[in-house]
Amino acid sequence: MIYAFFKILIRSALKIYFRNIHVVGTENIPKEGPFLVVSNHPSSFLDPISIGVWVNQRMSFLAKATMFDNKIIGSILKKFNMIPIYRAEDNPLLLNKNEEVFKACYTKLSNKGVIMMFPEGTSESERRLRKIKTGAARIALGTSKENNFNLNVKIVPVGLNYTKSSRFRSELYIQFGIPLKTKDYIENFKKDEVLTSKTLTADIEKRIKRLIIDIDKKEYEVLVKRVESLYKSHLLKSLPKNDQAVFTNIRVSKGIYEAIKCFQKDDAEHFNQMKTKIDDYFLNLNSLKLSDKTIEKGGQLSNILQYFIKSIVILVIGFPIWLFGYINSFIPYRIPRLIALKITDSEAFYGALLMSIGSLSFILFYSLTTYLAWEITHSSFFTTCYGIALPLSGFFTIFYARIARRFYYNWQFISKFFSKQKVLIQLMNDRNNIIKELEIIAEKFKPSL
Repeated sequence: MIYAFFKILIRSALKIYFRNIHVVGTENIPKEGPFLVVSNHPSSFLDPISIGVWVNQRMSFLAKATMFDNKIIGSILKKFNMIPIYRAEDNPLLLNKNEEVFKACYTKLSNKGVIMMFPEGTSESERRLRKIKTGAARIALGTSKENNFNLNVKIVPVGLNYTKSSRFRSELYIQFGIPLKTKDYIENFKKDEVLTSKTLTADIEKRIKRLIIDIDKKEYEVLVKRVESLYKSHLLKSLPKNDQAVFTNIRVSKGIYEAIKCFQKDDAEHFNQMKTKIDDYFLNLNSLKLSDKTIEKGGQLSNILQYFIKSIVILVIGFPIWLFGYINSFIPYRIPRLIALKITDSEAFYGALLMSIGSLSFILFYSLTTYLAWEITHSSFFTTCYGIALPLSGFFTIFYARIARRFYYNWQFISKFFSKQKVLIQLMNDRNNIIKELEIIAEKFKPSL
């Protein structure tokens, strides 16, 4: 009952925290256990809850044992079906305890249970899959062995992709892949347990990589982001609108990375020249304290006067609503951020803390202010209207801030245009020339995109 209640609560919190949650492949989740859910791990606590709300069955979660060090926190985690797993990097002397953990997993799966685990072992906010450990394969195959190889444990790969997990109102992409079946590995497992566990682990790794943006060469991370900023919107517009076979956004990012690798391999000299042009363009932007988005949006303003009049009207008319929402949301919005920053500076943990603390702070603060409204007015009508207005005005402040931010970028562009017209025109020309070259490269490496 408690599990189901928190599942509903968490799903609501996720829908508020993320602007959009895109989920595909839920038909690949088995109707019943036993099965393991395995995923990449870019954002600590956000990852298990983001996946868990889409799985109907009650799940157990494997988590690093250090999280259980605090007795109070440990008891809470156990109530939420968390199972501690011991890692060599934390304390090699406790590794022998994993035998008990594995037995607990065998029992859980033997009873048609469901377990979620993150085989990378650590959480890092990166767009790549780190080398995964053999634990998931050993648990799945070991359970089958415990049941005289009559139990077909399935392994469901999941890909998590965040636009930026630490940013409120960002986007989340979840893709459930086709399950791997232990019955396909049993014969080999009977001959060589170690080798088969490694083979299944490699297959799990391949399946997860298909579902995420996997930039396995660190030196390309910045370049990929810059090409995405310059050219991704063009690629998205060129694809059919009904293209929903896989996440279009994710596939394009993966395609950009694959094209960059192919481009460097095919023509290293031209690749280096192109990279230098892109780096110089962003260096010049940085020196002017401008963003690529400012140049892009500023260059698209065909009717500048009409845009500014429309924006000013919206900002002026909406200001009282924004002010009401801002005043009533400032405390519950700021406190979670301050607390999260005090607790961690890791992006992988920050988003999860922000969402969990933020959900609690908004519920408590809105409840308290609504109660105070009743105590002051003793008017049911006023209190009801005030209580409804709180979350509605809160969402409006997000919309209003987006309009204001866009207005600021465009105003920044216009003001710089008059003071540094030649430099800005040169930047616009540089951007257009880079995009033209990227179009030629994209056409050459079209299969990769």
